[in-house]
Parts: sequence; structure tokens; C-alpha cells
Amino acid sequence: MSRPNPVVLFVTLALFVALIGGILLSKGGLFVTAQEGDTYHLLDVLLRMQLGLRPHVDFVTPLGIFAFLPMVWFLESDMGIGMAVLSAQVLVAALLLPLIWYAAWSRMPSRVAFGFAIASLWLVLALTYGTANANISISMHYNRWAWSISFIVLALVLLPPRGRAFPVLDGIIIGGLLATIVLLKITFFVGLAPAILVALVIDGRTRTLIWAISAGLVVGAIMMAFYGLGFWLAYFSDLLNVSDSEVRPHTGIPLKEIIAGPAYIGALGVGYLAAVFLRRAGDNRRALVLALLLPGFVFITWQNSGNDPQWLIFLIAAILTLRPPVGVQVASGMDMHLALTAVAIAAGAIFLPSALNLALSPIKHYAAREAQFQPMLPSRPEHSDIRVNIDRGNTMTAEVALDSPGSPWARYAEIVGRPSPLTLGGVEFPECELIAGSTALLREIGADLTAAGVPDGSQIYTTDILSSFWLFEPFAPLQNGAPWYYGDLSGIENADYVLVPKCSFLMRMRGIMVRELNAANLDLRLVRDNDLYALFALPQAPNNPISR
Repeated sequence: MSRPNPVVLFVTLALFVALIGGILLSKGGLFVTAQEGDTYHLLDVLLRMQLGLRPHVDFVTPLGIFAFLPMVWFLESDMGIGMAVLSAQVLVAALLLPLIWYAAWSRMPSRVAFGFAIASLWLVLALTYGTANANISISMHYNRWAWSISFIVLALVLLPPRGRAFPVLDGIIIGGLLATIVLLKITFFVGLAPAILVALVIDGRTRTLIWAISAGLVVGAIMMAFYGLGFWLAYFSDLLNVSDSEVRPHTGIPLKEIIAGPAYIGALGVGYLAAVFLRRAGDNRRALVLALLLPGFVFITWQNSGNDPQWLIFLIAAILTLRPPVGVQVASGMDMHLALTAVAIAAGAIFLPSALNLALSPIKHYAAREAQFQPMLPSRPEHSDIRVNIDRGNTMTAEVALDSPGSPWARYAEIVGRPSPLTLGGVEFPECELIAGSTALLREIGADLTAAGVPDGSQIYTTDILSSFWLFEPFAPLQNGAPWYYGDLSGIENADYVLVPKCSFLMRMRGIMVRELNAANLDLRLVRDNDLYALFALPQAPNNPISR
């Protein structure tokens, strides 16, 4: 197949970004129907950065700064936070467009190039993290961005040039984008860098490798010039913290399930089958590199919530590009062109539910009925353009343990090995985990804290994944704390109060944090205990009377 016409390809991609970007922006805001807890974490980070706080240095996160900077740029131009998020999606797509165009034009036949490029851009612009659940979510946007960036790098590394080679340009793009991934989500770099290095070495692409290393170092030097050496040291400290954390070394699905579980083994199977057929077709080096990439794909998938094998987008493009012409390579009675085509079709079928959900998400978002949504930040009217489904934000449904001491089911607690009730400072906390109602929880607890007399500007350490009360009431974000939780009681040294919810959004996390508080032997003084939460004052808390 011939190369695509470069002008037609570029214009098509530009029109595509304009069309989908226009659909996103014309809604006038972001309307969330799922993962609103993750959305609150994102809002927490963005509004901290708008205050001048820096990731890693002033608060804990294992995510790189590039996951947030595009949104902060728009936020600092007095744009509402919902439109800032959507505008960042379009900006990232526009910035990646020429690089995706170059990778597709220089490496792929015409129809494959168009399909690969549009799929990569659609991944950036989508409003869901994947799976087959038809929901609108900005959660884990950085994974989608990182996959698209990775596809560019992998195309330049794995696929041979179709025409004149540009080793210097390839190296600059590869190194610059790998450095970008380090500053976006380092998981992708860790998973893919070894195979990328092997591919460049065995192909003898020394100039490309040298320029890639140089470009990566330049990006690192620029970041150091803007943020200082302390930024890098703090970033690596956060990464070490999360890698040792009991809560967040992975997303919960065991690695063995990602490798051999019924929901994922098909994707890995077609990947290795593609490598086998490439070797049968005589392309030993690329078969080896593809085989080396697959463990990295599995590692990244394991680390990404939802665990969608989005790497299949690249695999399909690579297979269709590398397959030999019909009848040229026949092994064991199979025409390798047809065999690899069948593998590509199988990969597409496996990925189809997630692909359709990603592709349709901008349309679903545009069709959302605004009457069914409410502001996520009701106390911040300047950010009323980010909204949550009313049911998701307010439905106070929870899973509650019925086998508590004194209940008719108490004897079954011992049979199943349920741990002893969670306690802190003499207060016992029920086994209760919320399913929805994030906005209601933050609003009610925040309002109750203010009514009880917690002073403005107080810093609160919360033993749950939802802790952004400062977005609702005039409190302060916890210095050196974490919008999520990654271990080590981050920020507790700056907290005025410790808040333990009676019903949490992640009971396991609440339990870990409470056990760490108990082990730390902090001087906690109970100042308020009601049906919503227990509040403990730390010695540095202001001497202000709190209503019990």
C-alpha cells in the first residue's frame, strides 16, 4: 500500500480535532456522570496550583506536572474549571497532531495511517477512561494522553521508514516525548523504555539514540531551570512513597488476572500471536521488540484503573503495517499476510467495546441533559461550569456491615474473619462504605465543621479518599498533604485537626490511615463526635471552642 498524501492526512486530522474539539467546547462546561471522586481529586490539585502551590514540593502526588499544567494555563486566564479541563484536552490534541501526523505519514500505509492517527487523537479527546460502561468521566485523563504519546514513540521506534529516514528528527521526537511521559505518568516510561532501547540498539540507530537521550536531557534541564533541583527530588520522593504504599502500588486487580484472567488473556494472546507470525514472516527483529513490549503493556495496564488494553490501538496499526504482501511469506501452510490480518481483526474485536465507548463519549457528553446535573463546587460560582449528575452527587447509599457486635448476625463475623471494629481516640467507627453521594458528603461535613466553630484557614487531615472540604468551606489545603492518599500520613505535621468519617468512600483506606494514626501516638484530643464524623484536635490547632 502507498504512503498517505501528507497534505490530505494533515488537513483531515486538523478538521477532526476542530470537529470533536468544537463538540466538546460548545457544551459550555463539563458534565460528569462517573468517577466524581477522582474529579474532586483533580479539582483539588488544579485549584492548589492556581494558588501557586507546586506538585511534589507543596503537596504529594505521583502524577507528573504535565498532567495538570495544560488545565492550569486556562484556569489562570480566568476560565471556569470545567471549560479549562475541556480546553486542555483540545490543546493537547492540537499539540500532538503534527507528531501523530509525522509518525503516521512516515511509517504507515495510507489507510492504516488515517486510522491510527484518528484513533490516537480520539483517545486524547475522549471523555471516559475506557471500559464498556457508557459514562462521562475525566478520571485518569493522563492515561489517555500518555497512551497517545506512547503510540507516536513506538511507531517511530518499531516501524521502518517508508521512504527517506530522518534519524535526527526521530531522535528528538522520541527523546522529547519520553521525557514528557516521565513528567506525565512515569509508569509508561518504566514499562516501555527497556524495549525501546533494545529496538534502537539492535537496529543500529545510534544517531537516533544519541539525539533521543540529548532531547530528554534538554527537557529535564528546562524543568530544572523553571522549578529547581528540589522539584525533581520531591517528585522521586513521591514516586518512592507510592511504590511502597500499602494502598496504591496498583489499582486492585492482581497481576495474574491481567496476565491470565478471562477478561484480559485474549489481548495478551493476540499480542504474542502477532510476534510469532512476524517471526514466521521473517521479521525477527521486530518480532523480538514486540515480544519485549508486551510485558510493558501488561505492566501499564495493571497500573491503570479500568485495565483496558488500549495498547491494542498501536498493535493493530503495527500488524497491518508490518505484514508482508499476499503470497510472499507462507509458513506451515499459512499466508502470513492473511494470518496477521486475522490477528489484527481479532485485536479489534477484543478492543471494540472500549473503543466505541471512547469514540462516542464526546457525543454523549454533548447530548447530556443539563437539568439532570448540579454544580460540583456549589460555593464557587466562578466554577459552576463543572457539574455532576444529581443522582451521583446526592444518592447517599452505602454498604454497611450487619454482623457488628450485638447484632443478630454477630456470630458470622468470626466465621468470615472480620477484623475488630476500627477505633481511634476511644471512638469506634462502623463498617460503612459509600457508593455515591460525594458532593453531599463534602457539602454536609464541610458545613457542619464551619457551624461547629472550626476556624477559617484550618488545615484538616482526613482519613478517606475524599478530603477536599477546603473546596466547599473557607479552610486551607493541607500543606504537604495529598489530594489522594499514598501513605506515610503525608501532611499530618501541618494539620490542625484529624477528621475520621463515620462512613467513608474507601473503607480499606480509612482503616489503614487510622491504624497509622494509632501507631504514630499523636496527641489527639476529641473535640466533636456525631453521626457524620469524629474530629480530633492536634496540639497546633487554634485554641478555639468547638461545639461537641
